Amino acid sequence: MSTSFPTPPSSDDRSTGKTRRLVVLAVVIVFLLLGLFLWRASTKTAQPAATESQDAQGPDERAYTSKAGVDHVEMSRAENFLHQEVTTISGEISNGGDRSLASVELTIEFYDDLNQIAQRETRSLFGPPGPPIPPGDHREFEVSFEHISTSWNMRQPIIKVTKVQFTPSK
Repeated sequence: MSTSFPTPPSSDDRSTGKTRRLVVLAVVIVFLLLGLFLWRASTKTAQPAATESQDAQGPDERAYTSKAGVDHVEMSRAENFLHQEVTTISGEISNGGDRSLASVELTIEFYDDLNQIAQRETRSLFGPPGPPIPPGDHREFEVSFEHISTSWNMRQPIIKVTKVQFTPSK
């Protein structure tokens, strides 16, 4: 009767095992760094953009935002040529003040079922070289979104005028 003893692992087997462990560790570190990067990027987009835009304007412009309104808002959804759902919001910007507006910035807030902000977007409209919006007049607008948070409650978002720019005085 012969007894067979296991042969000790060779140094090649041990180095292959160490290499595999190092590769697995490196992959895990890469995935953790990627997850951290994506998490930080998503928290940056959730911060209020309206504060940033209001800091760039003077007190006259900040006060004037209450005189510019958003009316006749309609929403539609369609599929683009890449077979993605695109949500379009259209409406009118009205200038209820006494100054001509060169540009208007809107902040659009989409809410979830808990009535919390699911997504906030800031869009500039009517920037130069387009014609200004004279006092008492209105202008149609349309903005499109290729991606809206999946937690959106599918109701009309809240749309606010957060920044205006006056036409230069002559």
